[in-house]
Amino acid sequence: MSARRSNRAAPPGGVSIRRAPWPVLLTGGYIAVWFVAGFLPIVPTDLDISFWPSAQIALSGHPLLVYAPSAHLPYPNANGPLSLVPLTAVGALLRAFGWLESFHLRRAVTFAVFSLFIIGMAREGVAAIERLRGSRLQALPRLIAYGALALGGPIWQSMAGYGHIEQAMEVWLGLLAARLLSRGWALRAGFAVGLMVLARSSAALLCLPLLLTARRQGPAKASGFFSSAAATAVAGLLPFLIADPADVVHSLFMYRGSLQVGTGSIWSLTHGGPLETVGQHFDIVFVFVFAVALNLWLASRPGGLTEQRLFAGLALTASCLALLAKTVWPYYFMEAYVFGAVWAIGRWRADDGLFALLLAPVAISALGLLAEIGSTPGLRPAPVAVEGVAMFILLGAWMLWTAHLLRPTEFRSAEVSHPYNA
Repeated sequence: MSARRSNRAAPPGGVSIRRAPWPVLLTGGYIAVWFVAGFLPIVPTDLDISFWPSAQIALSGHPLLVYAPSAHLPYPNANGPLSLVPLTAVGALLRAFGWLESFHLRRAVTFAVFSLFIIGMAREGVAAIERLRGSRLQALPRLIAYGALALGGPIWQSMAGYGHIEQAMEVWLGLLAARLLSRGWALRAGFAVGLMVLARSSAALLCLPLLLTARRQGPAKASGFFSSAAATAVAGLLPFLIADPADVVHSLFMYRGSLQVGTGSIWSLTHGGPLETVGQHFDIVFVFVFAVALNLWLASRPGGLTEQRLFAGLALTASCLALLAKTVWPYYFMEAYVFGAVWAIGRWRADDGLFALLLAPVAISALGLLAEIGSTPGLRPAPVAVEGVAMFILLGAWMLWTAHLLRPTEFRSAEVSHPYNA
C-alpha cells in the first residue's frame, strides 16, 4: 500500500501525476475545437481565396511561383511566403488522403494544424507575463491567462472568420523575439523578427519597438539585431523575387495602393473629396510616422524601453495600423489584442482593480466586433462614416489611456521580482 501511495506522490514542483495529463488533454481538445470549426458554414475567406491558390502552385512543383495567381485574383496573397511552408505541407497531406478538393475537410485540417501556432503564441505570451510579473502564475490565474491568449475573440476572427493563418505565426515570432531580447540575444531575436516579417508584411511596423529595445542594450546589439533581421527577410524573399519579380512586387508592394478607401477608417470621411486620394495612396505613411513618433516617445521616457514598455509599445504600434489605415478589418486587432493582453496582465496588481486588468482585452475585442459592422455588404455612406469616426475615437481613447498608465512611476522593470496577488 505504501509503495502504491508513493507512486502517486507529487513530484518536486507540486504537480501530481494525476494532474500531469491535463495539459495534453487540454491541448488535444483545443486542436479538436479548431478542427470542428472548419465545418462551420462560413463563406470562403482569405484562406480559400488567397492562401490556397498559392499553396497549390507550390504543390504543383513551382514553389517559387506562389505569387503567380496574384494577376488573376481580386485579393492576392499580400503577405510573405513563410505561412505557405506549413500550408503546403498540409496540402501534401490532404492530397495523399484525397481530401484536397473537399472544402470543409481542407479548412478543418488547416485550422487544426495552424492552431499549434496559437498554442505556441499563448505559451510564449504566458511566459512573457510571468517575466513582467517576476513570478510564476499558478493554477487558476495561469489558466485564465492561457484562455485570454488562446480563446480571445480577435483570434477567432483572424483565423476562422477571415482565414488569416499567418497572424498567430507572426505574433508568436514577435513574442519569441521579445524573450530573446530580454536575454540579450540580439542576433537570435533579429532572426525571429526577419521570420516575423516573412509571415506577415505589416509586421514590419512591429520592428520599431523591438529595434529600440535592442538599442537600449547598446549600439552593437542594435546593429546585430537589425542586420540579422534584414538578412533573414531578404534571404527569404529574394528567391521569389528573382523567380517571379512582377507578381511578387504586385502582391507585396503595389497591390495595396490600388485599393479604395474602405470601411472602419477615419479616412472614410474623405469619400468624394480631394483628401480621398491622399488616404488611398499615402495612409501607410501616416501610420508609419505616428508609430515612429510614439515609439520614440516611449524610448525617451526615464529608463528607456524596459520589457514592460516594449509590450506596451508593441500593442500601441499594432494599434497605429487600425487607427490610420484606409480600411480596417476586424482581424487588424489581433496583434494589438495579444500584446495588449500580455502587457495588461503582466503589469496588473490586485490593488489596480479588475477594470485595469480587463480593459485592454475587452476593449480591443469590442473594437473587433465593431469592425464587423463595416464588413457588412451594401452599407450606405453615412453608417460607414459613423463607424469610422467611432472606431477612431474609441481606439484613440484606449491608446491614450495606455500611454497615461506609462507614466514613470508605473514602470516596473522585469528584473524586479513581484509576488503574485491572486
